[in-house]
Amino acid sequence: MPTIENVSQLYETGNKKFFAASVTEDGSFGEKEYHEGLMEVAIEFKSETTEINADDNVSFIRLNTQITGEGTVKFAVLPFQVYSKFFDVIEDKNGAIVIKSNGKSKEVAFGYYSSVGDGSESMFTMYRAVFSLPSLSSMSFDGKTIRNLTLNVKVYPYNYINADDQEEKVTYTILNSKINSDIWVDVQDEIYIPDSTIGA
Repeated sequence: MPTIENVSQLYETGNKKFFAASVTEDGSFGEKEYHEGLMEVAIEFKSETTEINADDNVSFIRLNTQITGEGTVKFAVLPFQVYSKFFDVIEDKNGAIVIKSNGKSKEVAFGYYSSVGDGSESMFTMYRAVFSLPSLSSMSFDGKTIRNLTLNVKVYPYNYINADDQEEKVTYTILNSKINSDIWVDVQDEIYIPDSTIGA
């Protein structure tokens, strides 16, 4: 198990290397694709706590709801292939982008990297997210590129099998190039799943 260093005095700068992968109906992930143009990620996570009284103890039992997130992701540019991964859109025979109205919301895994003050990188991965179409006033079309685009996103828990072979839920993970140096190279090409066997 890697040693956790004291990172309380370290700072993070910038967002980069945005990536996304489709979530299939069986819960597996499609191809992890990297894209340029990420400007800002702002997501707040929350979980509500219910306290149950017993034995004259106001918090004898504490029950927490699952952690969910909600916020925005802002891009300088968003190519059509990324846009179509998030939304039910197609390109018609004339090359027009068609926003369909009868489709189910697409679920995707997505993430990004940040630079840490010690020279390392951190990779953040959200496992099950749904993006909302932006308002038309916030975007302009240039061929197949949508510019300076802010997307609303909701993040939900994802089910996986942990090291004890039990079903568990994860909302997001953080991997660091120094702390997790033994697996860092091997987790770049696919969506990292907690407790998975790496490099096999």
